[in-house]
Amino acid sequence: MKTRRFAVIAALAIAGAGFATTPVVASPPAWAPAHGWRAKHQYVYYPSAEVYYEPASRMWFWLGGNGWQAGVSLPLALQGYVGAGGVNISLDVDRPYLQNDDVVRRYGGSQHRWWRDEDRGHGHGGHGHGGSNHGHDH
Repeated sequence: MKTRRFAVIAALAIAGAGFATTPVVASPPAWAPAHGWRAKHQYVYYPSAEVYYEPASRMWFWLGGNGWQAGVSLPLALQGYVGAGGVNISLDVDRPYLQNDDVVRRYGGSQHRWWRDEDRGHGHGGHGHGGSNHGHDH
């Protein structure tokens, strides 16, 4: 009987040791980025107009009369502000204007309200359609 009891205890100890030494591997859910890693998006930020350019997608991001705009080319009124003075930045968002307040605090900015210039100069709505600035008066 002692031998049988010893065999049962030994079997349980061996089985328990197997559970204790088996590593547990946990992965994040498919929708979540891996722990400690986020995709970085590279932009050129132009503080003189608070304009962003993403070379990988060839997209521009700028603040217009109706809020933030995106496109493959800038409005003519802004093109003179992006010739020089760009700063290379990395953000973890695909829409850089979501972090514009932080970018402006770090790199500066003096938003040129080009749509307001058009409203004054031409005497009509131009691109303005309301002139909302979303709190970006700097």
